[in-house]
Amino acid sequence: MLLRFTKMHGLGNDLMVLDLISQHAYIQPQYIRAWSDRRSGVGFRRLALIEVPQHPDVDFSCRIFDENGAEVDWLASDVCCVARLVADKRLISKAQMRVELRHAVIDVQVHADGSVSVPLERPDTMVDAIALPSGFLEQQLQTPWLLNKSFTMLSTSGLHAVLQVSDLAQVPMAELASYLEEHACLPRGTTISAVQVQDSNNLNVLIWQLGMDAVDSFHPALCAVAVSAIAQGWVNQQVHIEFANGKARAWLQWSEGDRYVHFTGSAVRVYEGQIRI
Repeated sequence: MLLRFTKMHGLGNDLMVLDLISQHAYIQPQYIRAWSDRRSGVGFRRLALIEVPQHPDVDFSCRIFDENGAEVDWLASDVCCVARLVADKRLISKAQMRVELRHAVIDVQVHADGSVSVPLERPDTMVDAIALPSGFLEQQLQTPWLLNKSFTMLSTSGLHAVLQVSDLAQVPMAELASYLEEHACLPRGTTISAVQVQDSNNLNVLIWQLGMDAVDSFHPALCAVAVSAIAQGWVNQQVHIEFANGKARAWLQWSEGDRYVHFTGSAVRVYEGQIRI
């Protein structure tokens, strides 16, 4: 049996997307593991399945799997890719769609330029900031990049530490992350975001996840960065955030009291193909 698929890129992530509304198949984990191989398969970080919804007031359902075949929680980048494909293929003939996802039903807007807006849960700002370790500061005798000596802490899908800096190019991010890991200053999995304000509408970021590596694609830490920057008055209520390496960028909008951060990002179709199961 041949299955039609679409390879897509969105916000630094690449997806293989299967439309299981116009075609039918049971996707087993071993298929996903084989397809995700970048040498012998399609090659991707995540797989998205577009399916018939379980509820009458929903336009379509979407499930997300990692490259090992395990079902995982969705990201905004996944939704951008899937909604863009649904609109392009006219599987749903309207720009505003209600999507059923793991643990959520959300309303998504596809814009005329192909970008997609997704509502995301607002991170909670923790009361106390966390100071940078004195031992690390002592090692940085010359710290022209450092504007603040404490992290603003937020929580959503894990802990996020946000630090304003003057020049991302000077930030020793790997060294800082290594120091925090070695001295157990923050739990493993915490994201560390160094944020440079370009102007009232634009931020550049470097993000590192403790115990892992640099983050170069969409991550919930982006919402934490946006909420922290807006709440502290660094930028306006709608802000454009770009990774320092230029691989991902998006608009985020939030106003005080709003339960959601409104995320807008783009996705592109790379190619269409068929694969045998």
